Amino acid sequence: MLPCVRRNVICAEAVGLKGASPGEAARLKRLRELSIVSTGPDAVLEALVDAACFAAGTPIGLITLLDGERQWFRSKRGIEGEGSSRAAAFCDYTIRSSRLFIVPDAIRDARFVDNPFVTGSDRIRFYAGVPLEIEPGLRLGSLCVLDRVPRRLGADVRGLLDRLARCAVERLLQSEDRYLLSRVDSGRLDRAHADKAALALAEEALAHGFFVLHYQPKVELETGRRIGFEALLRLKKPDGSVIGPAAFRAAFDEPTLSRRIGNYVLQSAIAQAKAWDAAGLDFGHIAINVSSSQFIPLPGNPCLVDEILVATRSAGLSPRHIQIEVTEGVMLSGQGGDIGAQLEALRAAGFIVAFDDFGTGFASLVHLREFAYDQIKIDGSFVRAMTGSSADFAIVKATIDMAKALGKHVVAEGVETMAEFQALQALGCHYGQGFFFGRPVGTSDIGFSPGQRVGKIGSGCIDITAQS
Repeated sequence: MLPCVRRNVICAEAVGLKGASPGEAARLKRLRELSIVSTGPDAVLEALVDAACFAAGTPIGLITLLDGERQWFRSKRGIEGEGSSRAAAFCDYTIRSSRLFIVPDAIRDARFVDNPFVTGSDRIRFYAGVPLEIEPGLRLGSLCVLDRVPRRLGADVRGLLDRLARCAVERLLQSEDRYLLSRVDSGRLDRAHADKAALALAEEALAHGFFVLHYQPKVELETGRRIGFEALLRLKKPDGSVIGPAAFRAAFDEPTLSRRIGNYVLQSAIAQAKAWDAAGLDFGHIAINVSSSQFIPLPGNPCLVDEILVATRSAGLSPRHIQIEVTEGVMLSGQGGDIGAQLEALRAAGFIVAFDDFGTGFASLVHLREFAYDQIKIDGSFVRAMTGSSADFAIVKATIDMAKALGKHVVAEGVETMAEFQALQALGCHYGQGFFFGRPVGTSDIGFSPGQRVGKIGSGCIDITAQS
């Protein structure tokens, strides 16, 4: 129990200790369902914050949302940053009651006298917050006003803040309704609900560390030598089961959430490459997919090129250890010119850039001409069909011949059978990837035998990732 620090300071014993609410699990579940932590700016919420500051006469105002570990600034005025730890949040007290929570003078309140918002550069002295009660008993955050001097609020201002908080709640619920309506096409409401659940699943995975990377080997077809891996995102549930990206695919269409996932993949792949490199293992490279959202410049944030350069240099990694894969969907995102410049910058820095899923888009040849690549990855759908379809075989052959003429290397994805492997070898394809060589696995199932080769191939698939 915190002591009273002065005679005129509020005593912690009088106000009670912080403790987890019995409804916390339900509150967090509702927060994930709304999928609102990751959405972009909202002009209505910004206006409500401005109105609250004007009414209270304070320089700082916020609409906050609290997950299990973080306080997020959903809308803000007069303060920097995107949020803070929940432990440092005044709003963590606000959501524990349905009433307005006021701290007239933080340095005279034992709960906040050592708070980083009080002792740090923000120098907060006054706080007043109204909980955002989305459903009875479920308070997701608050609408609050703050000041750097102690003060009090009149009854009229308190009443106005309460009304503004109710408006904020209505706006958040409207956002959810608009999302559902925007996804309805010919009665596909079930799909809209499924997408909303996928967003919530991805948010939960990021918050609790459920995302993991699995690694699938890439093989030089002429020699059978493993030359690297592709990092593939998986979600490991608390029961130990692992699910693929289809379960959270909608998250890749939400720009902010997609960017956060992409950053996780980048940082995790680089950390793994650093660990293998430090252990003296000849792993070749790790290839990662990047999304269109990662190319979009944000105020106060580095561009993707700088993120990759800083991360690899901090890890002491050579650019040859990390490869960047980009699909045609990224090119069609509306950021084309900037993406092209960033890809050129990555190649100039020594990174290999690959055009992923080549042949599946309607303008693959156009993008091959307009953007700079080092490798072309033939989509697995063509590879799997090539031994039974003369048309698909012709497409694969033409792609390989064209890539060679352009001085590019070719990676065939989805290689699953001996017949496909031999056909690709005969066509002079450089590299292969697929179940025939190994399934995506966690790092504990990857072997690094010296001089590892595919070797003599008999019937059935082989798995060079499972060697000890």
